[in-house]
Amino acid sequence: TIITCVSFTFRFFQLRSRRDIISQLPDDLLLRILSSLSLKEVMATSFLSQRWRSLWKLGSKLKIGNKDFSELLVKWISRSLAISNPQILKSLDIKLIPGELDRNINSLYRFSSLVKTAVSCGLRELKIEFLYTSLELPSIFYACGTLETLILCRLHFADGPPNGSLSSLKTLCLLSVKFSRDESVQKLLSICPVLEELVVRRSGYSNVEIFTINVPSLTSLSIDYIRVGSHQPAGVHGFVINAPSLRYLNIRDRHSNYLLFTNMPELVKANVEAVCDQSESLIGSLASVRHLSLCSKSSNIPYHAGTSFAFLEHLELCTCSSECWNLLSRIITDPLTLRVLKLKSVVLVVIFHDGHRFLLKTVIEKK
Repeated sequence: TIITCVSFTFRFFQLRSRRDIISQLPDDLLLRILSSLSLKEVMATSFLSQRWRSLWKLGSKLKIGNKDFSELLVKWISRSLAISNPQILKSLDIKLIPGELDRNINSLYRFSSLVKTAVSCGLRELKIEFLYTSLELPSIFYACGTLETLILCRLHFADGPPNGSLSSLKTLCLLSVKFSRDESVQKLLSICPVLEELVVRRSGYSNVEIFTINVPSLTSLSIDYIRVGSHQPAGVHGFVINAPSLRYLNIRDRHSNYLLFTNMPELVKANVEAVCDQSESLIGSLASVRHLSLCSKSSNIPYHAGTSFAFLEHLELCTCSSECWNLLSRIITDPLTLRVLKLKSVVLVVIFHDGHRFLLKTVIEKK
């Protein structure tokens, strides 16, 4: 027994004398290890040593799910960030289950507290997914001068204060977002004076009838309105786009019955897929493009007599509408710079298997 105790004591001090191999690894590698752990596990590592206590902060990114949204964990995050150097937090990603914040007022307080702390730490990117739950951000958020990217996904966005300003926001993604009314969209866009990139994905959950995009600084716009589920909007619904600095436009819209394009003289590349009858503003607004891909199943694609594609180099035209041939004959007579012409035929194939119907889309290109 005495020999065993002596052997154990010797082994214990021998292990203590050895250096911690993991702690010798560089910060970049340790941060990669931490990024694969849950937030609770990351919290546990902060108790290992003095170095590990603040190591997770160097990653400058936080991803919080429903399991991480406990009072203890949120307090730990807020307290740890509050005593850190400013400008430490770059990205915050929050995803919560449906209805949790509505049922628990403490959860609302924790969320608000977390966002306030993140804003004070120089937050640059914020992603929030609430799975169709109402979201009301704290008023301090609307004065965040460091936020550059905002991604809102599957939630009901409540109106903010009238005097807000996201002075550094350059990228905004609205993915299946429900607003209080049509004017709420323009209200949000109006407080983003330097916005450059806007991504809009509409779905059956979205409730805006006329989505107005009036952003002078916008250079890139992407709209996806393909899936609406069982809910088909009634009445007039679509988009009004006024973006004088726009250079890149990508629209896939199979449901709108109203599209209005105005004032896009800087447009360089456009990819437009739409089904509604187009106004003359569509073709006129595309006149400055160098690369154009156009697919319209409408039988009415007006071409203004004064429109000229003087800079067009690359043209892809879908032949799914008889009107496309008339449009093609007018376009190719204008530009002397056209180098590439692709005609695309869309073939829909219906396959029945085990009582189910599968719809396949095949694109045949001719150069």
